[in-house]
Amino acid sequence: MSFRPTVSAILATALTCMVLVAGCTTAGEPSTVDAERVRVSGSGTCLPLLRVLTSAYPDTNVEFVYLPGLHSGGGIRGVANGDLEIGVVSRFLTEEEKVLGLEYRQLSDDGLAVAVHPSVTVDTLSSDDMKNIYGGVYTSWADLGGEDLPIIVLDRSEDESAKIILRQYVIGDIEVADSAVNLFYESDMVSGLEGSPGAIGYFSLGLGVSDALPVSYVALDGVSPTVAHVNDGSYAAVRPLGIVYDDALSPEVLDFIEWMQSDEAIGIMESQGFARTQNAGPLPSSGE
Repeated sequence: MSFRPTVSAILATALTCMVLVAGCTTAGEPSTVDAERVRVSGSGTCLPLLRVLTSAYPDTNVEFVYLPGLHSGGGIRGVANGDLEIGVVSRFLTEEEKVLGLEYRQLSDDGLAVAVHPSVTVDTLSSDDMKNIYGGVYTSWADLGGEDLPIIVLDRSEDESAKIILRQYVIGDIEVADSAVNLFYESDMVSGLEGSPGAIGYFSLGLGVSDALPVSYVALDGVSPTVAHVNDGSYAAVRPLGIVYDDALSPEVLDFIEWMQSDEAIGIMESQGFARTQNAGPLPSSGE
């Protein structure tokens, strides 16, 4: 995997802006002179989970500063370069990333929810239906028993974690139709689903629940995307959300990292749509 050469430049610019507009990118209580400042960035998919947790963290002596999203690889490199205290990731580490000597901790098995614009009346799809939709065989919701409304297929790039999980658990290796709209950011996917009648797409279940997104969720092969179904294993399309950090961090930051896997934090996560992880505790750096 190659890292973008602009990661350090992006973080440097963001840090300059942070100094000029102090407090505008922080979570939790207002900053104090003695607060431990923790810089956070990385996967845009995982950032909502971190915001849920940092907003609820009871220690007001820790100030969390959110920098522009850099995708998982950028978050990892930011920690390795010393530009971030916490990098957020929506996948496991690659072999190349493991040799950087960082700690990895998984926080959630986040469901990959398939959703549609509220104009769509179809509320359950099979894996074969999804293959036909993304392959361009079905072009109207009438083909699936719904209204005579064109299907607008929203998609992600092949190297994005969401697309990897969609292929692994739902659509396999089909060729996606040229008419599909390819979106770079998950926020673009959400905007497309909210504003495009007939649209179908996929994104983080936790994001959808925590932000109360005005979309309709679709059951896959008869199983709806819920925290309970992720936890009991009946909803299989999940991806790992986690963090990377240097274990030489201050005791205050390490206390926060430990708190994130407490019963209190898990309860907060689940109430906001993020299922707990089945890999409790830090994972060995040699395993995926």
